[in-house]
Amino acid sequence: MAGGIAAIFSSGFLVITHLQQERGVKAAEKSGEADAAGEGRAKREEEEKEQRAEGPPITSAPGSPAYYANRFAFPGRTTNLGAAASFVYGRQEYTDWFAANKAEEVGVSAYRVTLSPLHEGTVVVQNMRVSDLRCKPTKYVGTAVVPPAIGDGGDGVEPVSVGFDLSAMSPQPRQIVSSGDRSKVPGKEIWGLGVNAFKKGIYLDGGEQSDARSFDLYFFTGRKDCTFGIEVNVTSGSKDAWYPVKLGGKSGGRGSVAGQAERYQSVVLPTQGGGAQNELKGEGNPFPALELEKGKF
Repeated sequence: MAGGIAAIFSSGFLVITHLQQERGVKAAEKSGEADAAGEGRAKREEEEKEQRAEGPPITSAPGSPAYYANRFAFPGRTTNLGAAASFVYGRQEYTDWFAANKAEEVGVSAYRVTLSPLHEGTVVVQNMRVSDLRCKPTKYVGTAVVPPAIGDGGDGVEPVSVGFDLSAMSPQPRQIVSSGDRSKVPGKEIWGLGVNAFKKGIYLDGGEQSDARSFDLYFFTGRKDCTFGIEVNVTSGSKDAWYPVKLGGKSGGRGSVAGQAERYQSVVLPTQGGGAQNELKGEGNPFPALELEKGKF
């Protein structure tokens, strides 16, 4: 009897020992798998870091500039506003109406881009330039549209404002000195462009808590319709190169602006309160002439 009990205890001990061994093996396997997964993650992170270091030093994202356009034109003539008479500027229905009629901003268009560094350390935004500029006499002579005034909530961080005169032989990135002043000369809207907007480089720190900087870019044209791209010159470490930036326009990241016409076949003006928001009038030109005052670059 004693021998039988001893055998039972012995076999029970062996079972427990076997289970413990199995648990130990499984724990070791899980630990090994975790170590392998951790090594895999670390390797991937290192590879991604190396790829970022070899790639462009910055990334860009389009946004909404701190500027509401107040002059638009359609290439064709509008003869009946229909439902658009009561559309409110700033709402989607007004935006859709503009898009359906192929409207374009006249004289000046603005775009916002936000640049963020991808490399470790500090990258320096040294310059900007217009690329692949294409201009031709304006076709936007059908209907001029003057939207009603709309408020601006403002930005928490002031963006860097840069102006380009597309009618110049070589458009340069200039500081915006004054915007749309109508008090100097009656019937004219005068914008002031000053010195090089990149007289000093703009420093952005990369890494886990990287910087970002927004730029509001203004493009001015004379009598011609223009499409264009933009490139930014960035220094990172020993590398210095130009990189394309997407503006978020209608043409695959390119920007566009309509030239100023002398006269339009019809004019849409905002009403002074009550009833319809917009009123259709006959031939004319509701826009003050837009001119630039450029100082020393």
